[in-house]
Amino acid sequence: MEKSQTMLYRPFKTAQDFEGLIRLGETSESIHWDYKQYFSPKKSEDFAIDLAAFANTFGGTLLIGVAEKTDGVKKVASGFVPGINVEEIRKTVHTHISEIISPKIDVQVVPIEVSGNLVVAINVEPSINLVGVCLDRDRRQYSFPYRTEFGNQFMTFEEVEKRMVDNKTRAMYLKLKKYIPSGGKVNVYPAPIANNKIEWRFEWVHNSENEIRLDQNGYRSIDIPISFIEEVWNGRGGICLKLNERLYCGSPNFIDFEDSEDVAIFKQTLKIYAEMHGNLRSDR
Repeated sequence: MEKSQTMLYRPFKTAQDFEGLIRLGETSESIHWDYKQYFSPKKSEDFAIDLAAFANTFGGTLLIGVAEKTDGVKKVASGFVPGINVEEIRKTVHTHISEIISPKIDVQVVPIEVSGNLVVAINVEPSINLVGVCLDRDRRQYSFPYRTEFGNQFMTFEEVEKRMVDNKTRAMYLKLKKYIPSGGKVNVYPAPIANNKIEWRFEWVHNSENEIRLDQNGYRSIDIPISFIEEVWNGRGGICLKLNERLYCGSPNFIDFEDSEDVAIFKQTLKIYAEMHGNLRSDR
């Protein structure tokens, strides 16, 4: 399944939200928003797939009443379409569409006036739980869509299985996305290098929802499984991460990954660091 390094979406609630992100003739659809010229209750399944895909990825918005044109391989906003019925959209979303999505997702239908034109934003929060769409009601068979930069895709059996047993990591992943921009400073507890106060920068590992990277100003970096992050919060000194002590080899002096090819290099780096600063035990 394709991953993205983008942050969690911001819902469209005002004309300023729309105008700050969408430029007619320029802005293409993205992993966070999709243009729809019209809304039809007869296409409830298609809209349900769109909403579930946003919920299974990073959240997003359907923008109803926005005309589009094809620019190469992407669809670009080109104007507005009149005659959008807000109440029909709201009723269909909360009845027909809601009935075929499981579990229930957090959806808000928000009418927005943009330069005298009505646009209806259907905002979807990201879901911790895997969200399915029942496309075969007789057999009660569900499909599990997700969102990419180029539209919707469906998860394979292996991807569905992995997500269903990995909700804790998914929950922490979304929490990290909410709190920490890539490249942002973080305070780490316990401190990975003995008890020294070191400035770390947080980075997302490319194409991974399972690891993050902590970088010490380019001096060294370490990849940490998200499953080993116990908590993230906004403290007085900035964003804070609490790591599971199982990473520390039984002492606060080392972060260790028994299944990592980098562990020997990392320990050697710590040894060099200890010799330079004379305040870190490096005899492991």
